Amino acid sequence: MTFKQLEAFYFSARLLSFSAAAQRLCTTQSAISKRVAELESAVGGIVFIRQPHGLATTPLGMRLLPLAEETLQLRKRIEDEANAEKGVQSIFRLGITELTALTWLTRLVTQLRMDFPSVKVEPVVDAGLPLLQRLENNQLDLAILPGSFWGQQYLTIPIGQVEEPWVASPALGIPGRPLRPEEFANYPALEQSAGSGKSLFYESWHQQHGFRFNNIFATNSLPVLRELTIGGFGISQLAMDFVREDIDAGLLQIVRSDPMPPPMTYCAVYRRDNYDVRLKQAARLAAQLCDFSMMTARTLAARAGVARTQRCDE
Repeated sequence: MTFKQLEAFYFSARLLSFSAAAQRLCTTQSAISKRVAELESAVGGIVFIRQPHGLATTPLGMRLLPLAEETLQLRKRIEDEANAEKGVQSIFRLGITELTALTWLTRLVTQLRMDFPSVKVEPVVDAGLPLLQRLENNQLDLAILPGSFWGQQYLTIPIGQVEEPWVASPALGIPGRPLRPEEFANYPALEQSAGSGKSLFYESWHQQHGFRFNNIFATNSLPVLRELTIGGFGISQLAMDFVREDIDAGLLQIVRSDPMPPPMTYCAVYRRDNYDVRLKQAARLAAQLCDFSMMTARTLAARAGVARTQRCDE
């Protein structure tokens, strides 16, 4: 059997369609069907049952699928090692939303470069839904997205949670008691623009609990949203770790509500039909490094001072 036959089988099994596998491998449906037939001849058994609505994998096919994935992963590792020897870099396309980009992206890219020295990491910063579309079109290898379910065709690995409370400037004079959902209509609301995975998640939660908003201002920039909130232009929902120093400094206050917004789960998301072994390792690294704290100059200076003190003590 050949790698082309294994690829045709693997993607047909994952996508349950010869035409979808052909699109994934940039070839024709007849070529995929021919390669699968050749594989079946080589193994002496049927791996698919052709049905009107698609393919069904036989018991033999199910047993062969993890072996095919392992074989293709090994081939990918061999290619990467050979390219590293030649000084050729492969590309790892990483999608992240703005909150990740502003907080822990640098640490993630640094560690990825250390673990995969022959790989060039290309970060793409965008809202959640456009990043998902890039994943669908094979324009990204992995994306870090808010939300825990993006469809059966994706593997979704939780990497961390972030509290997303209501916050506002003390200048707005919002009562210290918990606000009822309908009372939010009395204050301007600031939110991220459409296409944000966070907005998609909380929009349904807001509707479920009867939150009302009359005057809404939307922006696609998280730093702008933070500055407008500090400036007293309205109430917004911002990551607690991202604005903790603003709250400590008295620039923002938490606006309590009944109920309070649930935490947002962030996940590493990639296609099930992508067998690149680096994806699992990248997801594990993301879980280790996930930290949405705002790295302000004050924070960095404080950490540098602690590090200098530790060195002196040693």
